[in-house]
Amino acid sequence: MIDLDKQQIEIARNNELATNNAERLSHKIIIDGKLVSAISEETIPVINPSNGGLIGQAPRCRSKDVDRAVKSSEKAFLYWKKIPARERGKIMMQAANRLEKRRREIETLLSLDTGNAIRTQAIPETSSAIELFYMFAGLAGELKGENFPPNMEHVLHYTTRDPIGIVGAIIPWNAPLFLMVAKIAPAIVAGNTVVLKTAEQAPLCVLLFSEILQEELPPGVLNVISGYGEEAGEPLVVHPKVRKITFTGSYEVGKEIMIKAASKLCPVTLELGGKNPNIILSDADLDIAIPGVIEGMRYTRQGQACTAGSRIYIHDKIYDKVIDGVVKRLSELRMGDALDELSDIGAIISEKQLKRTLHYMDLAVQSPSVKVLHGGHRPADPMLRNGFFYEPTLIEGLPIESPVCQEEIFGPVACAFSFNDFDTMMQSANNTPFGLSATLWTENLSRALQFVEEIDAGFVQVNQCVAPRANVSYGGLKMSGLGKEYAIDSMINHFTQSKTILINRGKSAHNHNC
Repeated sequence: MIDLDKQQIEIARNNELATNNAERLSHKIIIDGKLVSAISEETIPVINPSNGGLIGQAPRCRSKDVDRAVKSSEKAFLYWKKIPARERGKIMMQAANRLEKRRREIETLLSLDTGNAIRTQAIPETSSAIELFYMFAGLAGELKGENFPPNMEHVLHYTTRDPIGIVGAIIPWNAPLFLMVAKIAPAIVAGNTVVLKTAEQAPLCVLLFSEILQEELPPGVLNVISGYGEEAGEPLVVHPKVRKITFTGSYEVGKEIMIKAASKLCPVTLELGGKNPNIILSDADLDIAIPGVIEGMRYTRQGQACTAGSRIYIHDKIYDKVIDGVVKRLSELRMGDALDELSDIGAIISEKQLKRTLHYMDLAVQSPSVKVLHGGHRPADPMLRNGFFYEPTLIEGLPIESPVCQEEIFGPVACAFSFNDFDTMMQSANNTPFGLSATLWTENLSRALQFVEEIDAGFVQVNQCVAPRANVSYGGLKMSGLGKEYAIDSMINHFTQSKTILINRGKSAHNHNC
């Protein structure tokens, strides 16, 4: 039996640690290495998704705060870019050590801020973020140009890899720490300085993470602001001193960022949405495929993941067996307060996002052929009524053309389809404007290779459906974005620029007097 007293004590302990940090960081941004008040006196309420209560206020930054942060970054860049790459790597390694020592603070505030369950999501995300930080710190020595064989007499021909300048980084709320590190760590190691805009829904955990980094980073190398996209994000994107934009979020916003950055020929990295297929062939090993549906849909993150396998294609021969297995496992997942170690599933990030899920479910149940196989409701538990909770949901019977099957819900709703023809199924799997991720379950090597060749996705897996991680190059095709992240290529390709140098040394030295 669960010891309820112990459970409540643990929740209270986690909540106190997180709440104290939330209160301390409330109303603050980071400029010149310090927690300071914003110029703007307006604020944005930060809500605990688990109970709907207020946990803090984030400054509603506007153009003046953006300009203040950029000026700090511009000043720091003059110094930071001259530090040898390996020395920058050592500084970042020391910063990562500090993150490791304060891991528990980070985990609890992440859980409070996002509503993601501490055991299944906040602890693994914090671990992954620190691991990614360590990785980029260790790659500092790989920032080097190339030397080319001479193709002109007496000419030395080589290239350099140099920092770009000030990077504007804009992150979402669903995995804020990992996505933050994916942007700031390679940029800073490469010699750039960064102005980071947090997501207004989950700014406090990012602020804590950044505050810890300030203990090692020189002032101004990383400045952190908060605010709405149109008020703080847009001024950051169009600022003439910002020479690189990296963004994770929706396709609609990503498109606008690209348009606005184009006026100053500013390069962009975009990781956008997905409507991803998770395909189970008749010969699949169901012992791994059935739990793979749960993991692939990111149900324990409330479906709030760009890589969520929300379109599940199951071969006719095994359809009922797979559905029964998935439904059984879904029924065993425990939904509850995000800071409760026993919770498998937490809360959706906000009331707005919950309403988005409810909207798509309303569309789904209007179809006469739809059947809700699991979930489809807000939980009945009175302890959860004030939070933004929604049951993990699996439905069948919708036509593939339905907006529920075509548009990114970013909630815990997946659609199941049966098929008996591989080629027809592949046409359906590719019939979406997105091309982020895709998964196939099979023991047929030939089919697996055919799938890899034909699927329109940038992140492809066979017989597993794990989330992206350190040293796995990740990015989408089509409307799912531009560029790859999480590996060395993202640091070199996205956060450095190259010079080509030709030096004519003249005639041989022996023809001259020394």
